[in-house]
Amino acid sequence: MATPEVEPLPAARTIALAIAAALRADITAGRLRAGDRLLQNELARRFDVSTTPVREAFAILQHEGLVRLHPQRGATVFVPSVEELQEHYEIRAALEALAAEKAALNFTAADAPPLQEILDAMGSCTDPDRYIELNHRFHMGLYKLARRARLVDLIDNLRGISGAYLQIHAAEGVPSDRLDREHAEILAACQARDPERAASATRHHLTQTLEHVTQDLRKRPTDHDDIGNPL
Repeated sequence: MATPEVEPLPAARTIALAIAAALRADITAGRLRAGDRLLQNELARRFDVSTTPVREAFAILQHEGLVRLHPQRGATVFVPSVEELQEHYEIRAALEALAAEKAALNFTAADAPPLQEILDAMGSCTDPDRYIELNHRFHMGLYKLARRARLVDLIDNLRGISGAYLQIHAAEGVPSDRLDREHAEILAACQARDPERAASATRHHLTQTLEHVTQDLRKRPTDHDDIGNPL
């Protein structure tokens, strides 16, 4: 990976978060590609920091699924394949539809306002990181109403693993009318206490997301010309 000039960091954010944000932008935009090595010393020079916040940034990106850490080889960019994406969403569609179905059965009038407040915030959000956070809060807040703790834990773990896909997709821009409509339909189905409609709306939402994220992944460059050191 070529070493650029020192890049200033935003003063309002912690150093590790700012470095993670810069690298995330490089990955989602395709400037860093699958297999590229992320060298601590080079990145420390790029951002004019010690290697400690760089390591912390790697840990943040590893949690999001965008970076893999190897004991011997260090950090490398990880961009999931279309096949992995499809498998994740097949499993998620089954589990999340079930959770939405159970949530609809348990839904009360008091459950709607907090979820609607999240959807309202998503409708005006233009920051991809914030949008992904709000999206996760909406879905998990809804699924917790299913009162199936093990099911909710499984979904939470799968959604965490899917973070890399959503980071790439969110780079295309948020929010969207499609997402607003789909989220609103899921909430409306639960408010109507209609479990079949809630499950169907959730499956449709995830199927549509799968289609769009697949398109985004297929648009990404696959060669390594001029960037990094592929393994």
